[in-house]
Amino acid sequence: MSAPARTIARPVTIRGTGIHTGEEAVVTLAPAERPGAGVVFVVGGQEIPARASNVADTARCTVLGRPNGASVATVEHLLSALSGSGITDCRVAVEGPEIPIGDGSAGLWIEALAGAGIAVPGEEVAPLLLEEPVVLAGANGAFIAAFPAHSLRMTVAVTFAHPLVGTQVARFDPARGEDYATQIAPARTFGFIEEVEALRAAGLARGGTLENAVVVYPDHYSVPLRFPDELARHKLLDLIGDLALVGRPLIADVVAVRPSHRLNTDFARVLETHVGDAL
Repeated sequence: MSAPARTIARPVTIRGTGIHTGEEAVVTLAPAERPGAGVVFVVGGQEIPARASNVADTARCTVLGRPNGASVATVEHLLSALSGSGITDCRVAVEGPEIPIGDGSAGLWIEALAGAGIAVPGEEVAPLLLEEPVVLAGANGAFIAAFPAHSLRMTVAVTFAHPLVGTQVARFDPARGEDYATQIAPARTFGFIEEVEALRAAGLARGGTLENAVVVYPDHYSVPLRFPDELARHKLLDLIGDLALVGRPLIADVVAVRPSHRLNTDFARVLETHVGDAL
């Protein structure tokens, strides 16, 4: 089983602010130099392939880095948009420490990709297929499991001890016609007001505003939700981006309970290093 390699047709540049650093950044998406190159970030002239082995930190977002010190933070939404759009190869030049947050969703990148267009060079890329289930447990009952399948399916369940949130479940099954751009990409990042206040007191979340995140208060949300299960959909958005760090399309039935960037990227590393070559 294989699928066409896909890259973008022409460069597109996005400027914006990072949610954690509050610093401005310029990101240029460009066609890959060759089919099969994967997604490669270029920071200060140094290349950082988007692979799980290059994850440097997952404290508040997914950070990629190299031993030479080059790094880029908050890559998950961009990687999610690329993966959700079927882009296998892209060169991403970054000026700044962090990928812009936009409105807290992947919408910024879906719009950018629409402007860039899609190119199919005619080469094939081998997906990662599973021969047996792969399971990784995290803290406090969290886990991710992937099962052999004929197409990609993802299910995410989140549980919060909060009367507005409780348990939410989100699913994404492209084979059943579910559309990433309209059903997953619009879901925004979120935080509980207690967490937001603690981050700000510590001098963090410097770029966070009510325009780029959903804040959960004891009795209301800071803005109207785009979906009743928007929080779970955003966790699914993050999972898609983090699992893109496997480095090739994943064909599996993935179930994640209470996922996090650390658990997601650890799971991507397990898949990257311990699963055999695709058929």
